[in-house]
Order: sequence, then structure tokens, then C-alpha cells
Amino acid sequence: MINIRKRGSVYQYQFEAEPINGKRKQITKSGFKTKNEAYLAGMRAYNNYINGNVKEESQMRYDKYLDYWMKEYFEINFKYSTAKRYKESFDKIKEELGRYRLCDLTPYILNQALLKLYQKSQTKDSLRNYQKVIKSSLRDAANYFGFIKGDPAGDLQIPRVLTFESKKRVETIFIV
Repeated sequence: MINIRKRGSVYQYQFEAEPINGKRKQITKSGFKTKNEAYLAGMRAYNNYINGNVKEESQMRYDKYLDYWMKEYFEINFKYSTAKRYKESFDKIKEELGRYRLCDLTPYILNQALLKLYQKSQTKDSLRNYQKVIKSSLRDAANYFGFIKGDPAGDLQIPRVLTFESKKRVETIFIV
């Protein structure tokens, strides 16, 4: 519940937060010219408190984030040869996942993209590299940078691929 009150010539919003060490905690902010401004700002603050803070960076597209991640984190913390190997797989990953925003990526979308990447590459080694890039980039987006709340690629696994030969054609079945 948001409370609005006048303090001198300005308005203030106030709401109750979770108690810390058994003591009451209130979140307040003052300095709004009208009661309506204070109420709207209080509603935004309360929603951010309840739902978690949605950062602007979570709206960043995955292709832009990969470039940012490589420049700001990976090239600094890893060897040149590892960074070069990861960069080689960027183009194909960007084709599949580049249009998605970080906050929109789900385990299902990532698994489907990994299947499509396998169909294009047809080698297990390249598929492993794609998986490593996706998993480590999204892990760092969640844990290191804090751009997203959880790691959607935490359980991303390389699909087992079985090939059955029939009389007239070869069918490939993906098992996730």
C-alpha cells in the first residue's frame, strides 16, 4: 500500500518493505510537486520492489551483448587463443539468436537454436563451441554483469543425435 502525504510544499510517497532483523523498513521519497506525481512514482517504485528491478541492459539484443561481453569481459580475462575460437562462432550464433533481447531468451529458445546450429554445422566440435559460447555469455550476463535475473542457459545441453537409415532415406532424430 502506497501512502502519499504533503511535507511542506512538496509531496512524498511511502510504503512498507520487508523487515530487516525484525525492524520495520519503509521506503520513502519526497520532492514531488503534485500528489499525482508522487503517487505515480510510488507505484513505479513499489512495482520495482515487488517484481525486481528491470534493467535497461536486459532489453539489449543478444548480438549486441555478445560484442559487449567479448570486449568488456572475455578478452580481458581469457587467453587470446580462447577468445579467437569463441569469436569464430559468433556469426552463426548471431544469425540464430541475435534478434532476441536478453530478457526474452528462454531454455526452449536456446535449445531450438542449438538444434538449428547443429543442422548447419554437422560437427560435434562446432556444436560444443556454440554451446560453450552461449552458456558462458549468458552466465556472465546474469552473474557478472547482472543484466538478467537468471541464467536461461544453465541447463543447456548438447542434443544427442541418432541417425536411422531406412531403405529410401536417412532420418536424423534429435533427442533433448
